[in-house]
Amino acid sequence: MIEKMKIESNDGFLHLEDLPHNCIFNKVVTGCGGTTVVLQNAEDYVIAVPTTELIINKTDITMAGISKQSYKGIRPFGLFGRFDDVVKRELQDYLNTPGIKKIMCTYDKVPKLMEYIQPSNYRLLIDEYHCLLKAYSYRQKAINGVLDNYRRFKSFCFMSATPILPSFKPNCLADVKEIQADWGDSIEKLTVELQQTNKPYALVANIINAYRRDGFITSEEGIRSHEAFFFINSVTDIVAILKHCNLSNDEVRIVCACNEENEKKLNFQGYTISNSRSPNKMFNFITSKSFEGADYHSKTGLCFVVSTQSNPHTQASIDTDIPQIAGRIRTKDNPFRNFMVHIFNTNYKKLNLDMTYEQMEAKTNAALEKAQKTVEFFNSATDKDVKDNLRDNLMQNLNKWYMSYDRIKDQFLLNDILPKLELYNYLVNKRIYKDGISVSKSYENNGIETSVEDYLNVEDSISTQKISFKEAFFHYARIMSEDPNSPALSLLEEQQPLVRPAYHNLGVERVRNLRYIKKSVEAALSCLDDDKTKEQKLAQLIVRLIPTATTITVSNALDKLSQAYSEIGISRQPKSKDLHQWFDCSPPYTKRIDGKVKKVVDIYRSKFIFEPKHKTV
Repeated sequence: MIEKMKIESNDGFLHLEDLPHNCIFNKVVTGCGGTTVVLQNAEDYVIAVPTTELIINKTDITMAGISKQSYKGIRPFGLFGRFDDVVKRELQDYLNTPGIKKIMCTYDKVPKLMEYIQPSNYRLLIDEYHCLLKAYSYRQKAINGVLDNYRRFKSFCFMSATPILPSFKPNCLADVKEIQADWGDSIEKLTVELQQTNKPYALVANIINAYRRDGFITSEEGIRSHEAFFFINSVTDIVAILKHCNLSNDEVRIVCACNEENEKKLNFQGYTISNSRSPNKMFNFITSKSFEGADYHSKTGLCFVVSTQSNPHTQASIDTDIPQIAGRIRTKDNPFRNFMVHIFNTNYKKLNLDMTYEQMEAKTNAALEKAQKTVEFFNSATDKDVKDNLRDNLMQNLNKWYMSYDRIKDQFLLNDILPKLELYNYLVNKRIYKDGISVSKSYENNGIETSVEDYLNVEDSISTQKISFKEAFFHYARIMSEDPNSPALSLLEEQQPLVRPAYHNLGVERVRNLRYIKKSVEAALSCLDDDKTKEQKLAQLIVRLIPTATTITVSNALDKLSQAYSEIGISRQPKSKDLHQWFDCSPPYTKRIDGKVKKVVDIYRSKFIFEPKHKTV
C-alpha cells in the first residue's frame, strides 16, 4: 500500500522542513529540490549519492572537503574519491567544529564514514535510490554497504523521482513503507519525440552539422535551439562521433567519469573531461555520470537521448533514465524544458530470443529458489568435508549462484538483487527495444506523451569498432616521435598490445616490410626473443625507459636504470657512470629547472645496436 503525501507548491519545489522518515519516498518530479530540503534544514544528515558528479554539482567542490557553497549558512562536507590521511583530517576537523553537520558522500563511503560518526545521531538520505538496482552489476560492494547499514541511522529515506519498480525492489526493503508525493495538477507533462533510424550516430552527426552550419536548429514551432545536450552512455561512442564530425575541444563539453580510462580515450583525440558546473558549449555530451541529480542551465538547450542496439549500455530505460534526463535542464524559461528527442534503432532483425520475458522470469526464479536451498544446506551443514567441497565449488562463481559469502561467519547469503537486475536489463535491452512499437508502448505505460517521426534512413555511417593493428602502429610511431611520454601511448597499447613490442623491438622499417600483418610481426618477435641475451633485453629496456636526444635529471635517469635492473633481476644500485655504458651522453652538469638547481645529463644516442627507430610513419 503506497501512502500519498499532499504537496503544497506553486513553483514546482518541495517546501518541507524535512523529508519523510524511514520510507521509500517517490518525489515524482525531478529537480524539485528534495536534496536541498535536507541540506538546509536543522538536522544532522548524511546524504549518500551514486556519483561524485552529484556532489560536485550540489557543493561546488572538485575534491573532498568543505563545500564552497552554503545552504542557509550551512556548508556541507563532500566525501568522495580517495579517503587518504588528508581527507580524514579534514573530516575530523569538520566533525569537531560546532554546528549542524551535512556530509554528502558517494554510496561506497557510507561504511567508512560510520567509523567517524555515531550513526544514530544522523539521519540518512539515500538519494537517487533507483541507482541501487541499475549500478549493482559493477558496484555490488558499495551498494551492499548502504543496504547493510541504513537501519543503524537515526532515520533513513530512500528518495527518487523514478523509484525501482515493485517487481525489481530488493527483498531487504520489502517491509519499508512507500510514500508518493501528490502534486495535484501542478506536474508539468513531458513530451518525447521518437526518431527511429537505421544509424543513430550518423543521425546525430547530421544534427551536429545543422547546428554548425546555421548556429542553431529550429523546431516545428519555429523556436531556435542554440545548444545541444546529447545523452549517450559510452565515452568510446562519443569519441567516434566527435572524430567523425571533426569537432574541436573548444566546441564540446564532455561530462563523464574522471578516471584514467576515460582520460586516455579523450586525451588521445585532443579532448578533455568537464563537469556539470563548467560552461555550456554548443555541443554538450553527457554520460550516465550525470543522468541523475545534476543541474544544467540553458535558455535554448535541447536534450537528445541516443540509444543504439550495438551497445546495450546506451539503451536508456524509459521508466528511469528518460524522466531523469528530461529533468536535467532547470532553466524555467527554456521552451524545450519539458521536451526531448529520443534517437534510437531496434534489435528486431538481429533479435533471436529463445524465450519470452515471462519464461526468463520463471527460469530466474527457479535458479533463485535453488540458490536459497543451497545456502540453507551449507549454513546448517555439520560435516566439515562436505562444507569444504561445497564452499570451493560455490566460491568459483558466486554471481552465477546468486550468492555472497561472509568469511567471518563462514556463511553464504542469498543475493536477490543480481537476478532482479538481470531481469530488468533483459526487459530494457531485449523486450522494449525490440521494435518501434515496443518503445512507444513503453512510453505510454509510463505516462509519457510521444510524437513519432517518420523512419529516418541515413546513408552515412560512423565506426565505433576497435582500431586495427596497422592504424594503431601508425599512431604509436607518430606519437613516439613527438611525445614519448604521452598517455595516448598506453591507450593504443591497451587496444593493440602488439604495437609496443613491435615498435621497440622490430622498429618501423621492419614492421613496414612485414606489411603490418600481425602474424608475421608475432613470428618476427618470437625469433628475436629466442636470440636475446639477458644484456640485450636489459639494453632494450633501458633505451625504452630513457629517451634519446633529450636532457634528463641524473636522479630521474638513475631511477629508470634501477627500474630496468629490477625487471631483469639485477640487484645492484645504478650509478651515474652507468649511463655511459648504455648511451653517448654528456658529463653531469647543473641546470635550473622550475626555479631549482638540479644535476642533469644530455642523452645523445644509444650505444646499443637494437636502439628503437623513432621514425614517423
